Amino acid sequence: MTAFENAAGMLALAFLRYAPAIVLPSLSPLRWAPPLVRIVLALGLAWVTMLAMPVEDLHAGLGHAVAWTAAAFGELAIGTAFGLALAMPQAALHHGGWLLDVQAGLGTATLFDPGAQNETQSLLGMALMLLATALFFTLDLHLDLYRSLIASTQVLPLGQMALRPEPTAILAMIGNSFLLGLMVVAPVMLGLFAIDIGVAYATRSMPQANVYFLALPLKALAAMLLLAVALNTMPALISRLYHDAFSRVPSMLGV
Repeated sequence: MTAFENAAGMLALAFLRYAPAIVLPSLSPLRWAPPLVRIVLALGLAWVTMLAMPVEDLHAGLGHAVAWTAAAFGELAIGTAFGLALAMPQAALHHGGWLLDVQAGLGTATLFDPGAQNETQSLLGMALMLLATALFFTLDLHLDLYRSLIASTQVLPLGQMALRPEPTAILAMIGNSFLLGLMVVAPVMLGLFAIDIGVAYATRSMPQANVYFLALPLKALAAMLLLAVALNTMPALISRLYHDAFSRVPSMLGV
């Protein structure tokens, strides 16, 4: 293969590494950007990565088609690890918002969401995801993601197939993400639980009043007020949620 073909192949491998985290985000802050912008961003990072590679690596290449195919699958696996670290915090926040919906009596709001596009989405979960999206860029977490992607090419060079996936690390990252997601909504959940206790006592003392349904608007209002009060603590917790997910990527790849 010529030097140009090897360089084009390395560019494609770099793009495959960055694509799962940047181009194909399902539950991530980057999904709000137009697809063309995400593709151009991934290609730009891939181009910079290729230019930073040693000249001898570009001339050497990988030799035959089987090696290129195996390298492509390896780069996709590395990119998937970064994509998972980007998606899990949003999934954890959506799950926490879903729990709040159930507690506050807002679960039926998913039936009247015209923007859901045939997907079942949590009302408060979507609000938390939008907040996390704003904080993702405000706290420069997107720069941390790009730095991690670029740094991965130094630890795991393109096409080397040096990764050793660790399933236990993947499960640990998922579990810890959902635990931190619950920490974000824990103050609101405890407040709603206290209201539920009060409603239970009122129902026991006045069974004819149907206190449960009378308290539903109160619980919905309390959920909004408690969320507003908890906003002061959310930036630090959401930042910790993303940093924890990013920090677990090396162990997921066996580095």
